[in-house]
Amino acid sequence: MIDKMKKLTFLVYHREYDSFLRDLQALGVVHIQKSGDQTMAEPATLRTLRQQLCDVRSVLSSLQQIAGVFLEDVPVGSAGVTESIEASQAMKLVRRVQEIESSLVALKPRMEQLQRDVEVLRPWGTIDRTLMKKLHDAGLREHYRIASAKRFEQKFPGYASMVVNRDKRFVYFLTFDIEGQESEHVAAQSLRLPDMSLDEAEREIASLSSQRDALEFERSKIAEDNIGDIIALQQEIASAVAREEATLKTQRAALDTVVVMEGWFPVREEKAIAAFLSKEQAYYEMREPVATDDVPIRLRNNRFNRMFERLTRMYGFPCYNEWDPTPVVAPFFTLFFAICMGDAGYGIIITLYGLLEIMGKARKTPIVGEMLHGCGDMVLTLGVATTLVGLALGTFFGLSIIDYVPAGTPLHHYYEVVGGKFPGTTYSFQMASAIIIGVVHLCIAMMVKAILYTKKNGLSATLSTWAWNLLLIGGIIVGTLSMVGTLSPDTTRFVIIGIGAVSAVGIYLLNNVGRLKSSPLKALLINPLAGLYDTYNMASGLLGDVLSYVRLYALCLAGGALGSAFNNIGNMMDERGVVMLPWLIYLVGHTLNLLLSAISAFVHPLRLNFVEYFKNSGYEGKGTGYEPLHNAECVMPNT
Repeated sequence: MIDKMKKLTFLVYHREYDSFLRDLQALGVVHIQKSGDQTMAEPATLRTLRQQLCDVRSVLSSLQQIAGVFLEDVPVGSAGVTESIEASQAMKLVRRVQEIESSLVALKPRMEQLQRDVEVLRPWGTIDRTLMKKLHDAGLREHYRIASAKRFEQKFPGYASMVVNRDKRFVYFLTFDIEGQESEHVAAQSLRLPDMSLDEAEREIASLSSQRDALEFERSKIAEDNIGDIIALQQEIASAVAREEATLKTQRAALDTVVVMEGWFPVREEKAIAAFLSKEQAYYEMREPVATDDVPIRLRNNRFNRMFERLTRMYGFPCYNEWDPTPVVAPFFTLFFAICMGDAGYGIIITLYGLLEIMGKARKTPIVGEMLHGCGDMVLTLGVATTLVGLALGTFFGLSIIDYVPAGTPLHHYYEVVGGKFPGTTYSFQMASAIIIGVVHLCIAMMVKAILYTKKNGLSATLSTWAWNLLLIGGIIVGTLSMVGTLSPDTTRFVIIGIGAVSAVGIYLLNNVGRLKSSPLKALLINPLAGLYDTYNMASGLLGDVLSYVRLYALCLAGGALGSAFNNIGNMMDERGVVMLPWLIYLVGHTLNLLLSAISAFVHPLRLNFVEYFKNSGYEGKGTGYEPLHNAECVMPNT
């Protein structure tokens, strides 16, 4: 649900503004809103602070990887500044880390080039440069050549050559000729050696390696001893940036002697706000929001739904006069994910990972890194749901549970039903179930849309929407009751005719009540045409939307088939007596299948909520998130 908000307007004397803003930031519950003419250019101070914040976050990201910790695990001073060093010293450490990393970047290509030179020079050993100079002075020129041992024995004994080195494949040798009198073509690869000797290259590599090790040790020492100080610096700069940005949103009045600020706060924080303002020398006014206000949105849900608020934020916050879609997204996303995975074994793995993440033991795993950090509760929930749905569908690591259940038992009969045809149809039970779930999901969306539009525009403006709900949802309910025998055929026919007649009036005549009141004759001609166009869009759109839910069945089937295929391959290798290979196939195959299935099980349920549900529920997601002015907390860099 959406927290109720109130608007707060301040008038602050300009000399007291800085201290007032710091106190307001410490309170941490007021969302500052832009007020007045916001054409003032961004000050250089703010640009500098933002650049410093970017630099600090970049350095923290590097130090975090070196220290192997998450930043929120590092203790910092309660006041935002550590006791060991001041902010200026912490900034010097940041600059020093930047210098170290620049030096390391500069060293890398030179060391790589030297390593390549060493590989070229090593077969030639230490070349006597003095001897080569004497030969040059005497008018001789040497050529460094490589040939296979067989070709060398056959082709080169007649040349003036000197063997320098041999290995299992090649002979490394020199040929000489008189300067200006090149010898005839020699069928061997000629090399141009680096100007330095092997000893010189190795000494330079050793020197550069020492420099690199010293720089890396210094950086590691800073990461070990001072990462908390740099985190505190980040908090201090981020708080300063927030204050500068808040200042930009204010306007000046009374010859710049009064600062006017506007903001929003949750109604539940009204007592704290009132207590704060009673101690401040500022005039203020509180009021309820009006229709034209851009009210910031803070979502407030129960523990289960709160885990899935991050999905709602991915699409966009609701507007203040909309409903929070999270209570619907949460259970359906969980169900869709579980169906797409469809394997109890994979569900157990996901559940265990979620537990490890909650306990903080999964932070070192290299597979997912920081991607799922902070999502342990959601991962655990999805894992439990996948385990339950996988057991319900009868799949465990690609194995069919029905094969291990004694025939004739109720459980065996249940799995026969689940794996068979839907009663009274020729369709797969699981595919029909996916479509039924989709129909329920869309019916909820349409009902939410009708209620929301009625709340915003009034009942008379939404009669057509309610008529469609009556026709579709009422028709589904009546059809279901008829199929199970609750309603007789005559009663069903009578109710269907009644629903159709009432719905037709709303769809084709009352779809624009305003036009009907102002020009009845014109409305009798235009409203039915508009109803026909709406009928075409509804029929074609709903059909495509319902069929989109078949993907739940398809992904479940694909994951199960791939897991079964890996099992069959492993079993084949086991039957042939190949030691250890079957288990390697099981491990690699199911790991790959688990990762691929998890990606699909996240993306496609997200699409069913973001596209099919949001479109049919009228959700736009154009709201502004609630971002109170507060002292910066420890956050991950680049987030």
